[in-house]
Amino acid sequence: MKKITILLLALAMLCTCFALAACGDDSETSSANSDSSAESSAASSEASSAASSAAASSAASSAASSAAASSAASSEASSDTSSTAPVAQAKVFWVTHYNDTMPEGAGVIFTESDTAGGWSTHVAFKPVEGEEGVWEITAISLGVGTGQATTVEIPEGGFVYALNTGNNWPKLVAENPGTYDDHANDPNYTTTICDNLGQTEMPRWKVGDKFKIEGLTADDIANLKVPTDTPDTPWYEDGYVCTATYTVVS
Repeated sequence: MKKITILLLALAMLCTCFALAACGDDSETSSANSDSSAESSAASSEASSAASSAAASSAASSAASSAAASSAASSEASSDTSSTAPVAQAKVFWVTHYNDTMPEGAGVIFTESDTAGGWSTHVAFKPVEGEEGVWEITAISLGVGTGQATTVEIPEGGFVYALNTGNNWPKLVAENPGTYDDHANDPNYTTTICDNLGQTEMPRWKVGDKFKIEGLTADDIANLKVPTDTPDTPWYEDGYVCTATYTVVS
């Protein structure tokens, strides 16, 4: 009986050893599978990261190319714009009288002889051969603002244009009692167009400048035709319109 008991204990111990061995194998297998899974996951992560980097690099390259193309196009457009010469703007050629030295705030064309005074700016024009409506400046004597102008010679086939800006007599009479009594009934001869032409534009004119004059032809000048569509309105009033214009062409 004692031997049987010892034998059973031995068998029980042997079974326990087998069970422990089996557990150890399962643990190693699980560990191996875990390691394999981790390696696979790491490899997958590296591949995904590489793909993302490649995609990002491609996107960045594409964006850079697009920006470069856009910049080049913008630069080319800017170059085209800057290389285009600005269009000259036509301005009023203020003509109100012919061969008359008396009117203030007037633009006078002289076809016989220049008799405008020292407070007028005198400009001589000659026709440019082969260019209809184009006139070239041959002489200038500045008088607006200086009172120091002198008369100039009328070129063959041309004319002398003289402009003075006139006086605002009501204002001068009011501000200087007793000084300008002779002009107590005179109007304000100053106008925006005439003042701007005489004080700002004409000082920029130079001998040799060529003007394209429209609304006032050589025949109009020969026939002493004043370029206006408001002949019944005095030239110094707001409603007066001068229809002649000039553009500096060279």
